Amino acid sequence: MLNNFISIVSFRYFNAKKNEKFVSIISGISLAGITIGVAALIIVMSVMNGFHIELTNNIIGLNGDISVTPMGKVIENYEDLVSKARNHKFVKKVTPLVVGQALALGTGTNSGVIIKGIDAVDLKTKGEILGNVLEGSFSDYDGANVVAVGSELARVLGISAGSKIKLIAPSLLPTAFGSMPRAKDFTVVAIFTSGLYDYDAAAMLMPVVAAQKFLSMGNGINLLEINIEEQENAKQYSKTLQQDFGFSVQVKSWMQDNQQFLSALEVERVAMFAILSLIILVAAFNIISSLFMVVKDKTKDIAILKTIGASTKQIMLIFIFNGMMIGFIGTFLGVVFGLLFSYNIENVRQFLEKLSGTRIFDPAIYFLYSLPSVVRISDVVMITSIALVLSFLATIYPAYKASALSPIEAMRYE
Repeated sequence: MLNNFISIVSFRYFNAKKNEKFVSIISGISLAGITIGVAALIIVMSVMNGFHIELTNNIIGLNGDISVTPMGKVIENYEDLVSKARNHKFVKKVTPLVVGQALALGTGTNSGVIIKGIDAVDLKTKGEILGNVLEGSFSDYDGANVVAVGSELARVLGISAGSKIKLIAPSLLPTAFGSMPRAKDFTVVAIFTSGLYDYDAAAMLMPVVAAQKFLSMGNGINLLEINIEEQENAKQYSKTLQQDFGFSVQVKSWMQDNQQFLSALEVERVAMFAILSLIILVAAFNIISSLFMVVKDKTKDIAILKTIGASTKQIMLIFIFNGMMIGFIGTFLGVVFGLLFSYNIENVRQFLEKLSGTRIFDPAIYFLYSLPSVVRISDVVMITSIALVLSFLATIYPAYKASALSPIEAMRYE
C-alpha cells in the first residue's frame, strides 16, 4: 500500500497539467540530455573498442607477435635463432624476413615503397593477404623477378597484375663509371589488400631470395617474426627469447613496437568517456532544476499530504521517484538508440557518404577501410550505472527540501 501511494503520487507529479508546461519542458530537456549522453557514450566506446581490436588484429596478423632484429645490418646465423625459437613450447611459427626500402617507378608517378621479402610458404600464415587478392594470383609468386603489390600502392603507381615495374634500391653498385644505384625490373603477379590502409599504401612483397639479392644482404636477413600461443604474454615471452638469443639481436613484443600508438588509443578512449559524461552530468543538473520547480509548485500539496499523515520519508521518496523516472526513461532510450546505432554504424556511414557526396571516413586518416564497432556489455552496464547514479544523486537535495517543508509555513501563504 505504501509503495502504491508513493508511485501513484510520483507518477501524478511527473505528468504536468496545462499550467505546468514549463516544468514539463525542463523535464523533457533533462530526459533528452540523458538519452543523448548515454547513446553517445555507448556509440563512442563501441567505435573505440572496434578501432583497438581491428588495428591490433591487423598489426599482429601482418607483423607477428614478437620481432627479432639485428643490432647491425643483418642476422647471418638466423637458422640457429630459428632452431632456438622452435625449442620453446609457446612458439607457433617463426618467419624469416628481409625488409628494406626502395623507389618504385610507376607509369604515372614514382613512390617510395617498403620491400618485404617473405616466402610463399610463410604467406600462408598471413591470411589477411592471401584471402584478399584483388588481381592476379600468388601461384606464380616464385623466383627472383616477381612482386606482389598492395592495392593502394598499385593505384598510385598505375600498375596492375602482369605489369612490369622498375625498383631502385638504396644500395650502390660499383661500375666503370662510378657508383650507381641498383635498379631492377620486376613482374607484378598479384594485387592484394590487407585491411590496413598504411600497409596497402607502401608494401611490396617478394620472395626472400629475391629481396636478399636486391637489397644486397647476401644470405642474411634483418627480421624474424615469431607467432606465439598467447599473444597477451608477448612481452614476457620476448624477455625469455632475448636471454636465449643473446644481445647480438633485439627482441621486442608487438606491444613494445606499437606502444605509442596503443597508448594514444587508450588516452583518447578515456578522454572521450570523460568529455561525453559531462552531457549526462548537465542533464542531471536539469533534473535538479525541474524537481525544485515541481517542489515549489506543489508546496500546497506537500502541506496537505503531511497534514493527512504522510511521513518525511514518504515525501522524499515521492520526489526521488519523480526524478528517477526521468533517469530511467532517458537511460533506457539512450541504451536502445546507442545499441541500434553501434550495430549499424557502417551502414549509417555509407548512407551519409552517399547523401552528402563526401568521404566521411577516409582510410588514409583512420588506417581502416570500414568504421568498426564492437559493443561490450561491460561498457553498457558501466554507462547505464553512471547515468542512473547521477540521476539518483540529482534527486536527493530537492527531495530533502520538499520533505523539510513545514505544513503550517506552507499553508500560511495559500
